[in-house]
Amino acid sequence: MLPIEDVLKLSHKVMQSGHWYLNLNKNRLFWSDEVFRIHGYEPGDIQLDLTTAINFYHPEDRERVSNIINKTLKTYQPLNFVAHILRKDGTSRVVHSQGEIKYGEEGHPTHLFGVIRDITEEWAQQQHHRRLASSLENTDEAIVMTNPSGFITWANSAFTRITGFPEADFLGRKPGDFLQGPETDPATIAYMRSMLSRRESFTTEVLNHHRDGHTYWVRISCQPDFDENDQLLGFSTIQSDITNEKELRLNLQEKINSGKILQERLRYIASHDELSEMPNRRYFMTQAEIEIGRCRRHDHDLCLLLADLDHFKTINDTHGHAAGDSVIKAFATLCENTLRHHDLAARIGGEEFAILLPETDLEGGQVLAERLRQALANTPAMINGEPIFVTASIGVTMAAHNDADVGTMLARADKALYQAKTGGRNQVISWMVE
Repeated sequence: MLPIEDVLKLSHKVMQSGHWYLNLNKNRLFWSDEVFRIHGYEPGDIQLDLTTAINFYHPEDRERVSNIINKTLKTYQPLNFVAHILRKDGTSRVVHSQGEIKYGEEGHPTHLFGVIRDITEEWAQQQHHRRLASSLENTDEAIVMTNPSGFITWANSAFTRITGFPEADFLGRKPGDFLQGPETDPATIAYMRSMLSRRESFTTEVLNHHRDGHTYWVRISCQPDFDENDQLLGFSTIQSDITNEKELRLNLQEKINSGKILQERLRYIASHDELSEMPNRRYFMTQAEIEIGRCRRHDHDLCLLLADLDHFKTINDTHGHAAGDSVIKAFATLCENTLRHHDLAARIGGEEFAILLPETDLEGGQVLAERLRQALANTPAMINGEPIFVTASIGVTMAAHNDADVGTMLARADKALYQAKTGGRNQVISWMVE
């Protein structure tokens, strides 16, 4: 068994803490070895007294610390403070010091005994959390957090301001149960529910209902939150009130209907994703139905790829949303440079893309999908001068004569994509027609 003194030294070293005491009768100060090291010295390097110890504190904290210690020496009340010290090498650390008066056998105070702990990293993390909490609470966008089942566990004050619902009326409820109404687009509701059930990030615009009954538009960006074991913690959403923006867009649409050039631009906006400049989901679904009909009439092959960028949330969290936007654009450019002119590639979700390959069998689709995957993996996106490597998981399937619509094809491709992602990502998986 280790001697108690060795145990104490070891615990101080592990906890980055040490003990000290001031002999009140002789005015002598003692530091344990770890206190010396916290200050950047080896034990015994310096002669100790109370003034020397106080002078180690940062000039901005020195007077406050001195007043606290003097008050304890006068009133015999415990001391407890956090302050910055300046080490021997000039670096600054944050320490937490606690102490109390010890009394002799006759009841007279004999020592001020205390412990000091280096809390620099812990303090920095606390400050970061405070700033983050303040930003979340004071931003103009509504921020909502739910549990894995979708019930609200927290929302900031902007959520109440935008929706009209106080905290007591929304905690423990699902947002869709009280914000969506008969004027909300059913397809948008179905899309959001599908993405939530798949635990995928998404961004969309939806018409919500205020507590007082009026409607308003919001842009919702939602992402799942996972713990270190990849277990779902819940969902976080950012909601921006875009009612004025939406009304401006609608008014603009009315005005440009009188000009042919402006009409064409409007069609482009309606059919393309603004960020990637690729066809959007609506345009893709329409064109895919046309292509399926042509495939059946002429008995031609038709292949579908469904690609999803791997770890896209990590890219956003690590490098910022601007980096995520750059990755989306880079993949769109890669598709444009790799596909044939009669192929159709579209961005149908946050980081999800669908690619339709006319007159292409399953083997040909696999070859092209692998070419895309390798090109993406081998071509880093440059973010602020730093190369960021991105990979994709791709599901491949073919049209079948008994397909009811393009949704049937997408469902098969999505199964293949799911296998690619759960099987390790950065791979191509095909799903044969049953």
